[in-house]
Amino acid sequence: MARATQTGQQTTAGAVGGVWKKDSVKDVAESVGIANLPDEVAIALAGDVEYRLWEIIEESIKFMRHSRRTRLKVEDVDNALKARNMEPLWGFASTSHLPFKKTVTPTGIVYSVEDDEIDLNKVIKGDMPSVPRDISFTAHWLAIEGVQPLIKENPSPAELAKLAPRTVNAAGAGVAAASGVPGTQTGGANSIVTPLVKHVLSRELQLYFTRLTEALGRAGGGASENKAAALGSVRSDPGLHQLVPYLVSWGGEQIASHLDDLGALERALDLFHAMLDNPTLFIEPYLHQLTPPVLTCLLTSALPPAPPGSNPTPLTIRTSAASLLHLLLDRHSSAYPSLRPRITKTLLRGLVGKDNRSLGGRWGAARGLSGIVGEEGGNKAVREWIGGGLKTLGELMEREEEIEEGERSEVVRQVLAVLTSSLLPSDTSDASPASPDIHELHDRYGPLFGDAIGANWEKKLPGEGDFVRVSGRDIYEAVPGSQQGEEEAGSPMKMV
Repeated sequence: MARATQTGQQTTAGAVGGVWKKDSVKDVAESVGIANLPDEVAIALAGDVEYRLWEIIEESIKFMRHSRRTRLKVEDVDNALKARNMEPLWGFASTSHLPFKKTVTPTGIVYSVEDDEIDLNKVIKGDMPSVPRDISFTAHWLAIEGVQPLIKENPSPAELAKLAPRTVNAAGAGVAAASGVPGTQTGGANSIVTPLVKHVLSRELQLYFTRLTEALGRAGGGASENKAAALGSVRSDPGLHQLVPYLVSWGGEQIASHLDDLGALERALDLFHAMLDNPTLFIEPYLHQLTPPVLTCLLTSALPPAPPGSNPTPLTIRTSAASLLHLLLDRHSSAYPSLRPRITKTLLRGLVGKDNRSLGGRWGAARGLSGIVGEEGGNKAVREWIGGGLKTLGELMEREEEIEEGERSEVVRQVLAVLTSSLLPSDTSDASPASPDIHELHDRYGPLFGDAIGANWEKKLPGEGDFVRVSGRDIYEAVPGSQQGEEEAGSPMKMV
């Protein structure tokens, strides 16, 4: 009844004179096939149409006001129609304001949008726009061995400088230290630190890191059980990938600050071994942090002698470091071709260098080389470096003091093992010449290595692998020694 009353009121208003005329209703009726529509029906329909239009306009104004605008848009009308579950207008939306032009016609005033007239002759005779390029893909080098090439696809140095982290004073570092993230350190009052990348660790991982480092850093009664449990967890737990940078940093700090503690060095190396044994940990991005501590354990001369009957010994530490280094090279040298040559050169300098070396450091360098030179392609280079300077190396070793009994003979045996590993079966001949005079061996290799080669003339010397076992005669035939080696090898001892 309320709707009927409203319709009646609008009909009466339409009879008096509304916005929507009855002639418009009759035109629409004739367009859909209804002819001779009575005036009373047309007046009633005109009033109802005007009422519906007012409802849509009021709803559109609400959307306009909620959008903080003072100009009504087509989108507001569309939203009003959608709110009343009606189909929106099509073909009227525009991103720019369209001015309407007022036109007076015999039937009344008409408002329309002014359209530009297009001359088809000019369009036909004009130049056609260029055809857009097809979608394609190209490849470029983002970085080559850690160095970004200067090409247009990569950001320029100026753009990289804008993205570089800014340094802050020590006050900002205190906030980082208070965050509880392991591995965060602060300096003095005037120290300058670089803000770290935000790396949020859960409380569980922080507690795990604290308990793990306590178990590995503790020595004494009951420490072996805690150490075994901690290493077993690192070796098998699949959820430790966020702790990898902190564990690598902690192990490196342990080695750098505890060179006089063989137990601490052993625990740090065991931690690195356990991380490499875990197949879920991605170690490759941290090779540049993992390799220097391992080389330090191999080449340092600061390892103290172990008390009689104690474990570990310096020999055990260097053997564990050599095993870890070989494991790193076996897994990652194919992805980084320059890794093996750089480490080989470092070990060669540690073996034949003249500046403040020790017998223990030379043994560690030889132990590390023995597992590298067995690979194909590196044999000749190592043979020329070491074999050409055996006499000079022996003289240096004779002047160095033995910390443990028999240490010098162990170094000689390990150097011969390196030469044995560097020899391939094709490097030796089938002839069996007689053993040369001992004076000739001394002139060629020096007394220290000459006696060892003469004593093992026919005896097979053990190499790094069982596939290579040669005798002193094989070394004599393949390694020229100081008579010819310094000329052929470019005097390696002088190079170092």
